[in-house]
Amino acid sequence: MTRPAVETLLSRLAHKFGERLRTDPEALEGVAGDESGLPGCSPAAVIWPRSSEDVAHIAREAAELGVGLVPRGSGTGKAGACIPRPADVVVDFSRMNQILEMRPKDMYAVVQPGVITGDFHAAAADIGFFYPPDPGSWESCSLGGNISTNAGGTRAAKYGSTQRYVWGLEVVLAGGEVLRMGKRSIKGVAGYDLTSLLVGSEGTLGFVTEATMHIIVAPAAVETAWLSFPNMQVASRAAEKIFSAGFVPRVMEIIDKEGLDAVRSVSDLVIEDGVGAALLVELDGPQETTFDGLIRLCEIAVNAGASDSALARKEKDREAMRRTRRLVSTRLKEQFPFKNADDIAVPRSRMAELLDRARELCRDARFCAYGHLGDGNLHVNLLCKTAQELEAAQPLRRKILELTVSMGGTITGEHGIGLAKRDVLDIEQSQELIALQRRIKATLDPYGIMNPGKVFPNNSNHG
Repeated sequence: MTRPAVETLLSRLAHKFGERLRTDPEALEGVAGDESGLPGCSPAAVIWPRSSEDVAHIAREAAELGVGLVPRGSGTGKAGACIPRPADVVVDFSRMNQILEMRPKDMYAVVQPGVITGDFHAAAADIGFFYPPDPGSWESCSLGGNISTNAGGTRAAKYGSTQRYVWGLEVVLAGGEVLRMGKRSIKGVAGYDLTSLLVGSEGTLGFVTEATMHIIVAPAAVETAWLSFPNMQVASRAAEKIFSAGFVPRVMEIIDKEGLDAVRSVSDLVIEDGVGAALLVELDGPQETTFDGLIRLCEIAVNAGASDSALARKEKDREAMRRTRRLVSTRLKEQFPFKNADDIAVPRSRMAELLDRARELCRDARFCAYGHLGDGNLHVNLLCKTAQELEAAQPLRRKILELTVSMGGTITGEHGIGLAKRDVLDIEQSQELIALQRRIKATLDPYGIMNPGKVFPNNSNHG
């Protein structure tokens, strides 16, 4: 697009949006980046819509002029999907943050995309229900952002990722057309499953303006344990024995020695110096059996090599365990500001092998691994302190991604492609498959304006 086209768009939108359209440096800097660590970029403008009609109006005008639109939730993404280009306009959904309906009898809620995930958790809990997906940034991330990346979290081990809970969507397409898709019933298979196509598409096919989200009855009991091990190999094989015994933990998180070292000074837990790995495990279910189940699980872990097991007897103990796990990424980023983090995933049965082979690949590098052992999703970090170290680490990063795919895995389990992984998408997907997706993109967004430059390996109009 040209700068005159952007200026024409802003002049057309100014009267309708008033103070909800800003071009001043302070506002633009606030929407320039996300949590990916990639360089931010100030856009031409930012607009805060309040309704699907607002979004449709923006899209119609932008399509006519060919101006790129970048959707933004809370800016907590890890892949750069909401980073704009200089002549793009950011559509910030943070003011579309209402829970429109809670329908416990029908097991769904209707929400706007700017609803904070933690607020939705609380609203469901208030009526005795439960929304399982819990991305690491659940206290600040938005449901719209979760939908755009099919976000997971620690509870995906038992309950799955966001897509499982998206029953229906209202979506604005590139030309301003507003479509409703999906269902508000437990079953429904009419036509193509366009809802699933939109989930995880990172705003490149359309902008979500409303979502029908499945909620479930809250479990009666939740029990939590922290298990310590001499190393990652013993921990991962203990987890295999736990699964083989028939347990389905709602949380099964693993942290290596480097991750534990990073959080030791800020954790409320006592992490002994000799501990080489830890598992955070949670079971949920009936009040009568869940605690006894956790005791049996801990016995299996100790027999498999755990050096210690600690049970959360109070809520503050449980929160200390969860907080310690949540702090790993933040603390690593503070100590290694240029770290490279990838959210790879493999079939769960191959997690122990992945840990062994990845660590062997990285034997001469600073390396940290932690993540969602329960669903095979591992966060592998090459710990870099400078931009030069980060650049030098890229060949090793590619080897890790290639290893992952060779084991039947994926280069991203929950963070998405965005900008961060578009140049390595070809490791996992064939050129034919990428070309098919480009055709889908071009069909739904013939103007090339919906989050341009994301997902695909180059910055073409339909990428």
